[in-house]
Amino acid sequence: MRADPFVLRMERRVAAFVAGRDVVRRGERVLLMLSGGADSMAMLALVRAADERLGLGLGLAALHVDYGLRGADSARDREIVVRACAAAGIDLEVVALEGRLRGPDFQARARELRYERAWQEAARRACTVVTAAHNRDDQAETIVYRLAKYASPQGLVGMRPREQGAPGRAALARPLLCLGADEIRAYCATRGIEFGEDVTNAAPIYARNIVRHEVLPRLARLNPRVTETLAAAAGIAAAEREVVAAAVEAAWERVAVSDGEDDLAALDLDALAREPEALRALCLRRLLERGRAADALVERREVEALERLAARRDDAGSVSIRGGWEVVRGGGRLRLRRRRTPHVCSPMILPVGGRACFCGRRFVARLLPGAVWPDAGVVGRASAAPPVSATGRAVVPTPVTGSASKLPSGRSAATRLEAFVGLATPPLRLELRHPARGDRFTPFAMEGETTVARFLAAAHVPPAARERALVLVIDGCIAWVGYETRTGERRGRVAQPFRVSESTACTLHVVEEEG
Repeated sequence: MRADPFVLRMERRVAAFVAGRDVVRRGERVLLMLSGGADSMAMLALVRAADERLGLGLGLAALHVDYGLRGADSARDREIVVRACAAAGIDLEVVALEGRLRGPDFQARARELRYERAWQEAARRACTVVTAAHNRDDQAETIVYRLAKYASPQGLVGMRPREQGAPGRAALARPLLCLGADEIRAYCATRGIEFGEDVTNAAPIYARNIVRHEVLPRLARLNPRVTETLAAAAGIAAAEREVVAAAVEAAWERVAVSDGEDDLAALDLDALAREPEALRALCLRRLLERGRAADALVERREVEALERLAARRDDAGSVSIRGGWEVVRGGGRLRLRRRRTPHVCSPMILPVGGRACFCGRRFVARLLPGAVWPDAGVVGRASAAPPVSATGRAVVPTPVTGSASKLPSGRSAATRLEAFVGLATPPLRLELRHPARGDRFTPFAMEGETTVARFLAAAHVPPAARERALVLVIDGCIAWVGYETRTGERRGRVAQPFRVSESTACTLHVVEEEG
């Protein structure tokens, strides 16, 4: 019996697409993902026809994933696949996932489970390629959805006829991207191919269904062949992406730096600033992609957040990224790393004239009469203010005379934290804590108020050490900030209103004790 001309035309188109786009290759073992719907059941017939027409000698197997969520319809689809595979002599694996998909994000989690089972089954059967039944309409929906959600020209690339899988995984092929959904249904009807209808595909609760049933029909009023146009745009974008990818690769070589122990990737900010604006954005996008699955797109807002981070005048800040990642600025670099659990210590009330432990370290606070500066051999009221160093610490080269006792001996100031704070009256409340978001103070010998975060960044404190810096709060005001440098030296800076001067009535001396 002579085949229907329409059927022959469809089979020739798919065979030409398979051969011309390297969808499946001669002698490959192929795992067909079959849902029981029109697209997948047509794919079973069309791949077999292309195999015979092209003489590919494919080894075919099939996988059906049954979520068990649609009652009798789920059982119907499973039986459709079982009958079709039995008639074609194709070995079928049925996987039941009933009860595994409850709660939000159903479609995303269903897709993830379906593909994970496909990779596992392909590995078990030594298949080099897995086929999905995406068609040209699916391609158009994907492009519209990605452009609306991600605002990235890369979204135009859409789905490719064949995509190489992750290391150790089979490739993913889509032999029906050359056909429209209506053509596929007409093929099934003409050939008498049995398939099931999934009523959830019409539910407007899913984003892709909204694109399929509301957005694309409206676009078709402007261009009746809109799905073909969008599919063609995907092909052009894919070809152009190769040119862009080469430029991005070259730029990446110029801006990427060796990863730190905890870094997945890092960029040099000076080198990044020398790149054209478009390449800067693409390099930032690539930095984010390092923490994503191969097929996950980066959102516009994430790239913009990194652009703002890179443009900051201070070498500080971080951006939280989906998936448990963060990008941290510090040391002239942007570093992508796993989001760390914040270091948290409850604030500690420090008694004047007593000792207390904070963040695993012991501190003592003493209130001394008069003006007392660092490096004084004895303490007491000075007759004149000492010279001031570039760091804002007053230096007394010789002991200050007066009636008082010596400062505590022990480690040098470079290895312990020590604060000298000038006060007009004895304090009512002393508190030691770590920096909090939005903390502001006016550092001595610096112009104007700043945030503690910016001050620590300007002092070249490593990002990981900034959250462990110390803040001394006196009667509700930040009086002093202590920190550790990259070389392990411990330093501090008093706030301008709390500097020690010749008119200081009393000096609060806070020092970290040994041991």
